[in-house]
Amino acid sequence: MVAPAVNRGFTAAGGVIATCLMAGLIGAVAITGRWPSDAPRTHLEKVGILAVAPEGIASIECSVGDQRTRFNRGGQDGWLVNDAAAGPAVAGHIDVALRLLTASPPRRVLAASEYDPRELAAYGLEPARFVLAVTPRSGRITRLEFGEVTPARNAQYVRIAGRPELYLLPRDVSAEWDLARNMAGRTGRLLPVPIAQVWAIEIVSQGALYRFERDVDGLWFHHVGQHVHTPGGFVHHADPKLAPLIEAELAGLDGLPIARMLAPHPGEAALNRFGLEHPTMILLLYSRDSAGPVARVEFGNAAAQPGHYARIRESDSLVLAPDDAARHLTALLELAGSAS
Repeated sequence: MVAPAVNRGFTAAGGVIATCLMAGLIGAVAITGRWPSDAPRTHLEKVGILAVAPEGIASIECSVGDQRTRFNRGGQDGWLVNDAAAGPAVAGHIDVALRLLTASPPRRVLAASEYDPRELAAYGLEPARFVLAVTPRSGRITRLEFGEVTPARNAQYVRIAGRPELYLLPRDVSAEWDLARNMAGRTGRLLPVPIAQVWAIEIVSQGALYRFERDVDGLWFHHVGQHVHTPGGFVHHADPKLAPLIEAELAGLDGLPIARMLAPHPGEAALNRFGLEHPTMILLLYSRDSAGPVARVEFGNAAAQPGHYARIRESDSLVLAPDDAARHLTALLELAGSAS
């Protein structure tokens, strides 16, 4: 009877040792952000599909159908968009997009023998959803063709012109290019990002936060009370009656122009004067793949003429927002209190 007891002792000790080793491994990963050199994940190198350092790229042309957007090195913020200053927000998205192309490894690489060329149309690659023509400071132009997202919606089909391989890149790679291109085309608009590219919004009003999101079908819902959790997981589904009402108010916001540009880079005195030191309302816009907001608009005092003073953080500009902006935001807050 001694042997089983001894075996149980060794088994228990082994379990404790294994637990300690795993805890140490997790602790090392948490501190260093990397797996130990002999761990099985070391073969996943941080290498993207573009074999050029970001600083070695001189220009990029983004083609979506007949639309062309050209990004060139230069300007105060490091980039020009169609020969105009990009602005810090757009330039930041361009820099991130380039880093992702050069540093984000594909989730999978399919050799020519692993897919049927007749399926390229189904992958959104014949024709491509959009094309990037990347021109380095020295060397040949590389054409990257982006297709549809995968059924799991976490990756996107991509190929490089002239090569047989098919790449599955993380979806946030193309999302940054979409943001850079779309934000560059929003000059004169109140919202720096089109609602079509926004997946969630937050409105801060009177100390309370209201959040609206899209469900898996792209329909809008207020995150509290106007959706259901289906069996098997926390899957949000929009209320079919309220979703189009929310969509209509957001579409109205999307089309609003800036009523008047008042000042670039307003100082503290100007912010205080127009009630923007402590905004009465804040609008935050999130893209599907962004951890933080991609745009922030703050609203201050009502103006003598119709409209409210507002600050657009992405351009750091003081503007006069049209009266319709307050109307649409107020309607959204009322919808947030509607019963589902």
